[in-house]
Amino acid sequence: MKTLNYLSLVIGTLIILTLAGCEAESVIPLLHSPKDRSIHVTGSGSVTGEPDIATLNLGVSVEKETVAEAREAAAVSMTAVLDSLKAKDIAEDDIQTENFSIRPQYDYTENGRVLRGYRVNNTISAKVRELQRLSDIIDDAAGAGGDIIVVNSVQFMIEDPTALQMEARALAAKDAEAKAQTLADAHGVKLGKPVTITEVTSGGISPIVFAESVAAADSLRTSSPIEAGQLTVTVEITVVYEFE
Repeated sequence: MKTLNYLSLVIGTLIILTLAGCEAESVIPLLHSPKDRSIHVTGSGSVTGEPDIATLNLGVSVEKETVAEAREAAAVSMTAVLDSLKAKDIAEDDIQTENFSIRPQYDYTENGRVLRGYRVNNTISAKVRELQRLSDIIDDAAGAGGDIIVVNSVQFMIEDPTALQMEARALAAKDAEAKAQTLADAHGVKLGKPVTITEVTSGGISPIVFAESVAAADSLRTSSPIEAGQLTVTVEITVVYEFE
């Protein structure tokens, strides 16, 4: 055991003497990290495209004195709305119930809380793939649902944004390289190869049209004007470049 401890002491001493005899120039490079000589930039690319699909969020909302009355009124109206959508060639797979609720409604008086009745809300989402028919679809649904129809929103989307994302991604890469080159030139260094590339975000912002409750009588007057506009698909990337 004494011999082993002695050998360990000798080896440790030799290592310390060896490092002490080295010049600072030969030791410091070993401590360098690629991040010590790197440029970090964020590139962004955006392209626009026309939406080809819309998600319509609508439903019925009704209050009655009893649960049975409220549920029945909502069921009759929603059935008519669904029949209207299907008559406009909206596929069943593109219709989904988003919310169904039955809640008591109260009035608050000096004597406390008084039950007023019950409210039933039934909301669905429907994908419209023929945007030129969107106004007629909304108007027919409003007429079918009657005075308890509620149209919450219309959201436009691009069903397959892959091609636009690829184009935006290429623009983001060029933007990142241009920024890195500008920084390198400004500091008198030579831009090297990218070390890491990370995509930060990818997606688009879609315009949303909100509407209040729509009465059937109003829906029969003038076709509801709906404009799809254009969507913007944006991709952001973070790139780390070496420099010399």
